[in-house]
Amino acid sequence: MTAAAAVQALVAAGLARPVADESFDRFARLVQRQLKVPTALVTLVLPDAQVYPGALGLPDPYQATRRTTLAEPLCGETVTTGRPLVVEDLRADPRFAGRETVTQLGMGSYAGFPIFDRHGTAVGTVCALDREPHAWSATDLATLADLAAACTAELRLRLERQRAHRIQKVAVHATRRTRMLLDLTDRFAAATTLDEIVDALRASGSGLGTVWAALALTEPGGSALALIERDGAYPYLPRQWRLSDPAVASVARARQPAFYRDGAAALRAEPTWSDWVDPSLGGLALVPLVLDDQLIGVVVLVWRGPHDHDDENRRTAITLASCVAQALVRIRVLEDRHRVATTLQAAMLTDLPAVPYLELASTYASATRTDKVGGDWYDAVELDPRSTVLMIGDVTGHDMQAAARMGQLRAMLRTLAWCQDAPPARLLRELDRANRGLGLTASGTAVVARLDRTGPGEPATDGVGGAGDGCRLWWASAGHPRPVVLRADGRVEELPGRPDLMLGVDPSTVRRDHAAELSPGDTLLLYTDGLVESRTVSFAERVRRLHDALRELRGCPTADLPHRLVERMVHGEQRDDVAVLAARVR
Repeated sequence: MTAAAAVQALVAAGLARPVADESFDRFARLVQRQLKVPTALVTLVLPDAQVYPGALGLPDPYQATRRTTLAEPLCGETVTTGRPLVVEDLRADPRFAGRETVTQLGMGSYAGFPIFDRHGTAVGTVCALDREPHAWSATDLATLADLAAACTAELRLRLERQRAHRIQKVAVHATRRTRMLLDLTDRFAAATTLDEIVDALRASGSGLGTVWAALALTEPGGSALALIERDGAYPYLPRQWRLSDPAVASVARARQPAFYRDGAAALRAEPTWSDWVDPSLGGLALVPLVLDDQLIGVVVLVWRGPHDHDDENRRTAITLASCVAQALVRIRVLEDRHRVATTLQAAMLTDLPAVPYLELASTYASATRTDKVGGDWYDAVELDPRSTVLMIGDVTGHDMQAAARMGQLRAMLRTLAWCQDAPPARLLRELDRANRGLGLTASGTAVVARLDRTGPGEPATDGVGGAGDGCRLWWASAGHPRPVVLRADGRVEELPGRPDLMLGVDPSTVRRDHAAELSPGDTLLLYTDGLVESRTVSFAERVRRLHDALRELRGCPTADLPHRLVERMVHGEQRDDVAVLAARVR
């Protein structure tokens, strides 16, 4: 290590200050006591001065100030050579007689040994001085050498401790920066809407010490930037920047970030900003968002007071802008997928038929954090003026692949219902065989319900009496929740009958039909398990709550009933798709 670097290390460790140090004063006392001299020093040699962290017997004012600026100090020679310097009579030696150590400090003899830093560079001395000539004995010099070695060990310990502290500080700072960057990544990775990106930007900006963090996006046509409003959070920023503005062009067109210490510095660089930048404004940064060499926006950061942008601050701001850009790209992809998914779902969930004797209504709500399309479905097929088949099902999964399998399964069942005048159990059995035989091998659950209009005098399913103008219901379940009936008088019944094996397991399984009667005003409800499933509440309890909700909604119009039920039953983040199909006998 060079002498300059060694001195810099002393300064950084706080050892180069002209103040008394208890440990080094103790070394000076040992020198004074063992060598029986009036003056003993521990000296550190700086480029323009000598400081004495350990000192006894210096003349005033040097003992108090612990500092001298001697032109040719004897300790300086010891440091330069890295070897001891021993002179019995300074005044008699022409090399030293004229030096300030003799003329100003009044010293007559000198013995000094160097002390070294951890790299072996001499940085100071342990020395004994006498005002008269002094014959330094071998024991004196050996003692001085031992004390210099001990002083070197103390100095090295101090420097190593300071170095360890500095390394720890750097590590802590690096850890904090890493955590902040991870937090940035997590915040923006969780954002799925533009508002969530703006919220994440504001939260992340506060981690940088900013008071405002704003996002401006390029408008269609690319001629201007428009500020994304969010709760009136940016009172100091314009709502629109024209890209033709020279001040904006320096950032937007050059694709280079701009950093300003304060408003005054920004105005000196960009006078056209005077409409919105006040000289009293704090630090300011504008960082462009670039994707495939196209400007998609600008992140604007504002600090409360003047802010000096060091390299790390600049890198962090640029990283923040990169996270924003990636999040913007991701939500655009999600929006595209959502449009595709919505189109696919709309194509699969056709409009319900107009059945003269039934009021039909349905709803579909996809799970959150998915492609907004899934494996739940419903359908209704009017076979003739007196017969209608209702279907609802849930194919395993709630993503685009599940939707594709659902579409095929639904189409097959729809075709079977139309082409075969068969009871529900047979339709489910034929569907399961086709599912296996055609290689679809989808798994899932389904309910098929057939409603046959009954007129006055027609026998009920139990053969006891007429059913009036109601409906005879036949239904079968492949592992699906049983139908529920809201009676006209407000009673809620879960229809009796055990669901059979789900689809996609064993096509040869026996499936059974179940019968029930619906009177005018009764409402049949078919639903998928997303309506009642919960990780914290039992299935039975959730079904009971569904019954309570139905009773409370008995006066609700049929058209609103499915949607109102979903509102009542599903809260917070929806983990599964939900489909509801209601049929009320007119």
